[in-house]
Formats: sequence, C-alpha cells, structure tokens
Amino acid sequence: HTYEFLSQIPWTRDLAAVPEIAYAHHERVNGTGYPRRLTQREIPVQSRIMAIADVFDALTAQDRPYKAALPLGRSLALLEEDASRGHLDADLFDIFLKAKVYERTVKANA
Repeated sequence: HTYEFLSQIPWTRDLAAVPEIAYAHHERVNGTGYPRRLTQREIPVQSRIMAIADVFDALTAQDRPYKAALPLGRSLALLEEDASRGHLDADLFDIFLKAKVYERTVKANA
C-alpha cells in the first residue's frame, strides 16, 4: 500500500525514487524479505539504509504503547545479529555503528 500511495504523488526529479525506496525497505539482503524477496543487488542502497533505521527505531522507540523500548546495547546487538544473518546490509550497519548514528536518537547510556 505504501508504494501505491507514494506513487500517486507528483515527486520532483530529485525525489522520484522515494516510492521505490520505501517499497523495498522491508526486503532483506539475503532475499528473505517482503514483498518481493529482492536480494542485496536488487535493493536500492537507500532502502538498505532505511531498513537499518527502521529496525533500530522499532527496537528503541519509547512511544509505542504495545511494547517497551529495548536498551541501546541490546538493540545494537540485535541489529548486529540481523546483519550477520544477512537480513541487513553488514557494511552499512558497520557505518551506522562507526558514525554513531544511534546517538542522534538514543542516549548512549540507555
């Protein structure tokens, strides 16, 4: 539904790929994701980045009434497991860690 909705928006040339990027962010680099079971080569790099951010947010978000946020260390460990299993792009996850992107949303001592 996201793809169909976003495809209706008259994006500028710079943003024309937004529907495809959003559409592919649940794909997994080993081909086990959805909705199209794409492999790493077929998944836009922006979608692979978005997948890491999406999973991180799902694990650490404190505003979800249906589940408690996980501590930062546990969340990063789970992301690392996902990367090692081929669910997330391991190279991009390494950049996520080295750049400490997580510090923008979660305190390091959480």
